[in-house]
Amino acid sequence: MVRQILLLMVLLSLLSACGFHLRGTSELPATIKVAVIDGVARYSETALAIKQQLESAGARVLTIADVDTVHFVVLQDHFSRRVLSVDASGTANEYELTYIFAMRVLGAKGKLLVAERTITLNRNYIYDSNNALAKSDEEASIKLQMISLAVRQAMRRIGIKLKQITASSTDSPLTPQQKSAPKDTVIEAN
Repeated sequence: MVRQILLLMVLLSLLSACGFHLRGTSELPATIKVAVIDGVARYSETALAIKQQLESAGARVLTIADVDTVHFVVLQDHFSRRVLSVDASGTANEYELTYIFAMRVLGAKGKLLVAERTITLNRNYIYDSNNALAKSDEEASIKLQMISLAVRQAMRRIGIKLKQITASSTDSPLTPQQKSAPKDTVIEAN
């Protein structure tokens, strides 16, 4: 028992020594104090996920734009589903869900701060027609997870871009991490 505890402590110390840490919330510049979410219904899962990310980063989310409000504009927010496999009777056994999420950020007076950031996620799941209700609940749960992941990815990219803008406006040099900020890419999660 003592050996297992010591082994666990050694592994945990190695894990922290390699620089691993949980990502947590996105870090937005302190200049974003007030934000508005446009392009999606106010109480949709996507809007709530964006609001949570903004509030955890220290921004106050309004329903109506103010003078210094930053607009987080959702351009795409949709799911598609396709059959991956069928059984001998032609009933679907496995589906693939695809979620496309795109957002851009506008500053005061409609000035473009961050161009469109598109996230595409794919997720497969097994479907059992004998448990249709349970499988529809599973699909709903998978959709919520995909929305949350896509919003976190987009906010992380937006945070990096906004920090670059803030750094360049104060004439401070960019760090190597900021120079290699992620571009618009497709991310697949299974």
